[in-house]
Amino acid sequence: MWTSVYMSKDKKDVSLLRKALKDNSIISMIRKRDDYFEILVPSQEIASAHSVIIDTEI
Repeated sequence: MWTSVYMSKDKKDVSLLRKALKDNSIISMIRKRDDYFEILVPSQEIASAHSVIIDTEI
């Protein structure tokens, strides 16, 4: 199951974070929700994704 781990109105931030996730071998996808972009990861990757988000400091 895919789980949302990040939302932003700034597509640049979402793209940078998605690249950071990919660089750490974490599968992700972007979904457009109204005015926001949402990053989703598989449920089993949530802890790893949160660590990358914190380290990326976006």
